[in-house]
Amino acid sequence: MKKHTQRVWMLLCVALLAAVLTACGGKENKTEPTEAVTPTQEATPTPTEVPATPTPALSEKEIWYNNMIADSLMSTGNNARIKRVIEKARNGEDVYIVTIGGSITEGEGAANYKNCYASSFATEFAKVYGKDGGANVHFLNAGLSGTPSTLGAVRYERDVITKNGGREPDLLIIEFAVNDADDPTNGQTYEGLVRRAMQSESDPAIILLFSVFQSKWNLQDRLKPIGDYYDLPMVSVKNAVVPRLNDGSLKDATYFNDAYHPTAYGHKIMRDCLMNLLAAIDAEEAETANEMPKAPKLSDAFDKVTLVDAASAEEAAKAGVAVNAGGFASTDKGVFAVRYETTNTFPNNWKHAATDSADPFTMKVTCRSLLLVYKKSSSQTFGKVEILVDGKVVKTVDGHDGGGWNNPYTLVLVNEAEAAEHTLTVRMADGAKDKEFTILAIGYGE
Repeated sequence: MKKHTQRVWMLLCVALLAAVLTACGGKENKTEPTEAVTPTQEATPTPTEVPATPTPALSEKEIWYNNMIADSLMSTGNNARIKRVIEKARNGEDVYIVTIGGSITEGEGAANYKNCYASSFATEFAKVYGKDGGANVHFLNAGLSGTPSTLGAVRYERDVITKNGGREPDLLIIEFAVNDADDPTNGQTYEGLVRRAMQSESDPAIILLFSVFQSKWNLQDRLKPIGDYYDLPMVSVKNAVVPRLNDGSLKDATYFNDAYHPTAYGHKIMRDCLMNLLAAIDAEEAETANEMPKAPKLSDAFDKVTLVDAASAEEAAKAGVAVNAGGFASTDKGVFAVRYETTNTFPNNWKHAATDSADPFTMKVTCRSLLLVYKKSSSQTFGKVEILVDGKVVKTVDGHDGGGWNNPYTLVLVNEAEAAEHTLTVRMADGAKDKEFTILAIGYGE
């Protein structure tokens, strides 16, 4: 019995040990599966596992257009001022955009003013960067047909600031790359516009925009060095469209309304070139604001040109400017109006009418630069004048021009390193005393 009992006990012990080992082995084998996802379980996807929404493929036409716009980006320059404007707009602060240039900026070729690059850019800027529908973004167009930067310098205070309610712009776009062909200062008045804006209390952002003629010509080679010197953002429409015109993928008739002005589609391209610049700057790291160089690249004689006309002559006298209209005592009401507006561009002018006396117009002023703006007319009633500086005839000009359209033309009479007192005299030339001639305005820089 004892042996049998021992045997039974041993068998029980062996069975118990086997059960324990089996139990231990089963627990170990079950450890890994409890940490893994079984086929019947649904895992919560990680962010990298969320299927991305597929981006629609761009068409060949869209790729072509985007590449053209990208080619217009000449330089983002120092981005601090542009970034500040974008931030103001996004924060809901008032932002004032002003464009100044020639007929392209004024809107020629766009058919509808809202389609011109200047107006549509302001609208697009408000949509992309403005707040509450862009109501905080305001726009003023100071474009004027047939005018170069010489006249831009004369009318800057009036057309960029005074007409803007006395406010300096937050963003100024300068477009004179196709209007400055006969600029006698070779870029000095253009630089004067840049320097005038950079010295404004509002520290406006400045964009240099280089448009192009159908002949594929512009002055960006002359003007780009000025932009480089002041580290300004620059956009070249020429760089965008000319390669496509050359390879035939863009037709002249598609971009140009005539030999000089873009179609509505061309204006759209110009707008998109500007918006592309802003998008590029918006994506950049912010830079420290650039300071204007103390020394000019070409000249500082046109940094701030003061406009004097018949209405402001009395106020100018307080600054030591003495005007005697003489025989230029009439007012010319036939000066052209700004496109899409009804206002005369220079309503307060000095006109010599056929019945006025032969007394000359005189002006005494201390200045470094002196500019005279006169009217070109196709009427045979207009005639020649002699222009004298300090008693010496420096110009003889004819107010009659077969191609004139009552448009302004600007002469640079004085351009000196130091300010000095000068006497300007305008008198009807011999044989023209019964003719007409209109002085639209005079500008001087101290």
